[in-house]
Amino acid sequence: MKQKLLVCIVASVIWIVAGTSGIAAADYFNTADLASGVIHVTYDGGGKTKVMIQKGDKKYTYDVNSAGKKESYPLQLGNGTYKVSLLVNTSGNSYKLIASKDIDVQITNPNSVFLTSVQNINWNVDSKAVAKAVELTKGVDDVEQKAKILWDYMVKNNAYDYNKLNTLSSDYVPVVDRTFVDKSGICYDFSSLYAAMLRSQGKPAKLVKGYAPKNASGYHAWNEVYDESKGGWVIIDTTYDLQVITKNPKVPMLKNSQDFNKVYEY
Repeated sequence: MKQKLLVCIVASVIWIVAGTSGIAAADYFNTADLASGVIHVTYDGGGKTKVMIQKGDKKYTYDVNSAGKKESYPLQLGNGTYKVSLLVNTSGNSYKLIASKDIDVQITNPNSVFLTSVQNINWNVDSKAVAKAVELTKGVDDVEQKAKILWDYMVKNNAYDYNKLNTLSSDYVPVVDRTFVDKSGICYDFSSLYAAMLRSQGKPAKLVKGYAPKNASGYHAWNEVYDESKGGWVIIDTTYDLQVITKNPKVPMLKNSQDFNKVYEY
């Protein structure tokens, strides 16, 4: 029996007004890891701050920690020239431009972007979730098998939190180890955790936001995982699977792409 999920993510719109601080963009943007498809941003000026990453007519907007903590953001729109802008809130949905920088991105392997640690898939070698991924896949060299092992762990050891969404702000970002320890969350949490565990094991994985009417009500999050044997990406929805697996133990890991409408990928 199909079981739909609650809305998982809140989208927001911002308006940009003229104005800059006159401080060099280099003070905010660290481009040392462009070859891996990542830009680092640090800002300590306080206030509600965002970074906008744009290439052509496509753009991604993220919240920024304004207390001086370095955060990492993906450059997932392919090779070419990006414009990165740092914005601070003035009132309501209006933001003032602090600094911007054009950067040239050339990545030899485009899938390397989906192996990195970024703001909403934040992991490192000391993460509890990564340690569990290492434990579960010990002795397994095949990355496809690793994906199956980690999917099996995800759907059998986590529970959907139907009350959590009502307590979250629009700038909510998952914390991988918190989800791992709590073993509960929403679609955004589970897609972040699964992507982190996969990436830590050398398996390119995307966190995807969009719509999946057959599986979820409203805005949803799931994963795309690179399948070497197919030479392409396959869809995995751990959030849906962990809800139905007790009633349907044979629920398939791989989903039909026609049932999913992607809006953003990370």
